[in-house]
Amino acid sequence: PDSLTGGSGFCILPAMIRATPFRQSLEILNEFGETISADLRYLPSAPLQALIVVVHSFMAFKDWGFFPRVSEEFARRGYGTLSFNFSRNGVTGSNDRITDFVKFSENTFTHELTDLQTIIDRIGDGSILPPGSHPPKIILLGHSRGGGISIVTAARDPRVNALVTWSSIATFDRWTEHQKLIWRRDGYLRLSRGGDPSPLKLGIRLLEDYEEHSESLNILNAAGRITIPWLIIHGKTDLTVPVSEGESLFNASNSLMKEFVPLDAVGHLYNAARKTDDDYSTLESVIKITHTWLKKSIS
Repeated sequence: PDSLTGGSGFCILPAMIRATPFRQSLEILNEFGETISADLRYLPSAPLQALIVVVHSFMAFKDWGFFPRVSEEFARRGYGTLSFNFSRNGVTGSNDRITDFVKFSENTFTHELTDLQTIIDRIGDGSILPPGSHPPKIILLGHSRGGGISIVTAARDPRVNALVTWSSIATFDRWTEHQKLIWRRDGYLRLSRGGDPSPLKLGIRLLEDYEEHSESLNILNAAGRITIPWLIIHGKTDLTVPVSEGESLFNASNSLMKEFVPLDAVGHLYNAARKTDDDYSTLESVIKITHTWLKKSIS
């Protein structure tokens, strides 16, 4: 199959790319009554056939860096896109930065999995879709830690139709034993920015959560249960998450429609933390690769 919409053909039409997607702001409550802020983008003139859920990375949020650009560009190509803030990522309301340090410190991996499950549930029941829409195909697109969350979710939720991971981690355990010793001693692990202390800190529940649920949070084991189409993109010069983690994910997967795309001279953020880095040219290449793959992989 070579299209998302069967016989109608899902092609990049000039009029479609020039069209401005409609953006709807949403507030979704998880099972704890916490707010998940989200943005739904789509072309009103086209039926909502496939919805890309954009899963942000650690210390990021839906309006950080390249995430708005990614959501907008895929929506211009005819996909619906849903970007959202994890309920405990520390961003409140319409803020464009992390300001709720307490909420940030209370976040855990299983809590993020619950948030993403809530998103999928609301897509499935249609409550956050445009009026008259049928449940679309669900594509998870996760970056870095968001990739790990997406992999674990895709492995256990049959409603996910395709998976795309950019610079994804292959393990949630990213701390040294010395760091864990300090973490347990102080009850938190303070983060730093450029070597300077940060007001952000990881609460002890994050470490306890990983240790208590290490089996269900094993990303490589989850990768072995992925059978849906899966695209793995990773920069060869990624200093934050080595390209070897992308290779490990690819080797672990049992999907018959998996593809690993290592990119030369590309780092963790695709030169797109700011538009001025390279005018989004690297990011546009990654979007194009992803779009081309989706057209040939999803029916």
